[in-house]
Amino acid sequence: MSQALIISDNEVLNDLYSVNLEVYTGTNVTVKRNCDEAIKLLELNPNFDVIISLCMLSDIDSGSIIYQHLVENDIDSPLIVVGKKSDVPKDVPQVVGCYDIKNLIRNVAKVLEISAKDMVDKAVPDYYPVPIKLFYNVQKVPCDIFLKLKKSMTDIEYPKIFSKGDSPSVGIKKYLDEGVHFLYVDSTMRLEIINLASACILTELNALGDPGVTDEKKIEVIEQGIEIVADKLFTENEVNEEIIELSKSCMSSVKDVVENNPKLKNILKLLTANRASYLYSHSIIATYVATHIVKTISWGGESHIDKINFVFFFHDLYLAPIYSKYPELKYEEEALFNSKLEDSEKEVILNHAKLAADALANYPRLPLGADQIILQHHGMTSGQGFAVNFKDDISPLAKVMIIAEGFTEELLRTLEDTTAEKLTKPEIIKALHIKFPRHTYKKIIETLNELKF
Repeated sequence: MSQALIISDNEVLNDLYSVNLEVYTGTNVTVKRNCDEAIKLLELNPNFDVIISLCMLSDIDSGSIIYQHLVENDIDSPLIVVGKKSDVPKDVPQVVGCYDIKNLIRNVAKVLEISAKDMVDKAVPDYYPVPIKLFYNVQKVPCDIFLKLKKSMTDIEYPKIFSKGDSPSVGIKKYLDEGVHFLYVDSTMRLEIINLASACILTELNALGDPGVTDEKKIEVIEQGIEIVADKLFTENEVNEEIIELSKSCMSSVKDVVENNPKLKNILKLLTANRASYLYSHSIIATYVATHIVKTISWGGESHIDKINFVFFFHDLYLAPIYSKYPELKYEEEALFNSKLEDSEKEVILNHAKLAADALANYPRLPLGADQIILQHHGMTSGQGFAVNFKDDISPLAKVMIIAEGFTEELLRTLEDTTAEKLTKPEIIKALHIKFPRHTYKKIIETLNELKF
């Protein structure tokens, strides 16, 4: 059995990682809560098949510290960093979201040279272990829950202790007090773990309304929430209550961050400190710019701001799995010519506006016209492809999205180009006037003159 070392002070994540690594890759896991403990263990036993470290522990770049220790001591155990704040070389695999179990397993499997077929063929036990701590914030259990009782060396029973729909909040304490670490579900229900992870994220998101929570923390947790919503929307292709709750919490926190930072440079600083992904940075900056436009333009109102938050949250979610798979991707139209992408992935990029609009058709109390705005956010009324000549036959708020995204793309291009002279705001605005010559677009572009940098 392969051996993994996890360096993390988050007990929920430790349990999640341990269970999934054991079940899917047959890996035995040792957990250390900080770098000092991990380094002491590595000095005694440097022969781990893979080392997984959270990027930051108590504001310390744990990923970088462990990487340096491995290099300085000629330890060739592969390192995977969870998060994106560590100052490690690009060849060190980094899993952006801490709840992105699928991507973590994929990276570990690659390091251990385990194929997808190997994981599929691996025998999954009849009863799948779930860390008991994941039930802390669950109001209703999503399926029947079992306890493992070892009667003898060969005799094991799994009595049911909760039925689907039960509230575990009272009874769970008994098992915690008895030192129980895992409860069990039927193996066919093991994907419910992802739903439980979602519940943990939702708990964190709900706490973002507390006055002591910083914008830095909000930026971090919102991104995790978006990742889970995107994964669920992409795989299930429907909007359920969990997606609704997660998205509402995320949108509320995005609005708070935008309102708390009156200057664009503050938003950029937050995203840079978080080392946010391109897709996420693009969405947050464009939301900020679009909010400014709506506040400045003569016909804008509070309901339009709420609608802008909604459409920017959902408009690119079908791209999230692709950008997660290819983190080097940036501009959507250029991605269509990337030889690494499969044809099916390019089809998703071409049709992502329509896919998102269709998925939201059954969203309860959908903001009026939001699906049409998302459908048209690349200037095509069909939601398929990218416009070359931007016409007037689309919604005014879709035009706001187009200009906000156009400004954001130009800004990000000039920020990332270290060789060229940086474009100023007037120069970006001038470029937008050339790209969008129609009068209705020009009126929107003019509001950017008042945008605070």
